[in-house]
Amino acid sequence: MLSGIVRNLSPAGPAWTIAGLIILVAIAALLLVFTIKHTSKRKLNGLLLDLELEGPDPGRYRELREALTIKLPCEVPSLGNTKLTLDYVHFTQSDSLSVAAGDVDFVLLSPQGTPWHRYTGDAAAQLEMLKQQLREMALQKEVPLLGICGGHQFLAMAFGGAVDFIDPTYTGAISERYPREAIGEKGPVVLQTVRDDPIFHGITVHPGKFCTMQSHYEEVKTVPHPFVNLARSSLCEAQLMRIPGRLVYGMAFHPERGWQCQDGPEEERQAGKQLLANFVQMVIAAKASKGRK
Repeated sequence: MLSGIVRNLSPAGPAWTIAGLIILVAIAALLLVFTIKHTSKRKLNGLLLDLELEGPDPGRYRELREALTIKLPCEVPSLGNTKLTLDYVHFTQSDSLSVAAGDVDFVLLSPQGTPWHRYTGDAAAQLEMLKQQLREMALQKEVPLLGICGGHQFLAMAFGGAVDFIDPTYTGAISERYPREAIGEKGPVVLQTVRDDPIFHGITVHPGKFCTMQSHYEEVKTVPHPFVNLARSSLCEAQLMRIPGRLVYGMAFHPERGWQCQDGPEEERQAGKQLLANFVQMVIAAKASKGRK
């Protein structure tokens, strides 16, 4: 197009040549502005809610933070133009959670390595406050939420779901740490879809199978209303749940792990990367629909 303009303007003489150059410069400037506008990075700011019983430690869950903010934009082409950041708040700082959540695009509920029955006294009271805040964020403020492993369990608890040991011989048991001899899910586990959902885009078609990395001794025993279950394993029924019509998901597994395994049959691949990418893409779409930058 530009070469055509040059051919049409050049023969008309010096005056038209100068005018043509001015037009070309103006067009180039407009193209530059358009390019900068459409290649500038989208900004997506999340909040990591630390559910571990031990005191605040912003360095905790480094693997999860790096997977989401560094690896995901680098390894998923559709997110290469997205700058992901992740703020931090400990569950004992729930007084500031509502304020912090008002400035973020999604909240990530962390894993935890301490049995839930050990959260007593002030910690138990703070968890109860947090449950109410999460219900408000999910149902009234429509804040996208993603619970991972222990975060998945706590999300269910916040809505009245039951959580206990996978191993029935330990049901209701009280121990300082998760007993290593108890039945649990560790390493790669194949899951089967229960119903269709956009979170499975690019992974499998329902009814289908996919593989995730697991590390838990407790599980969601009852999926609370208004959640629905999306996937199960041979050992645990509630592996991936969602509130229909809301960007509120709970994943019993660790989607931030196992990305290096991309060979072999589809059901044996690690789907964590794509699951996280799909959630982020849905958050981006929801943000765009509200006209937020």
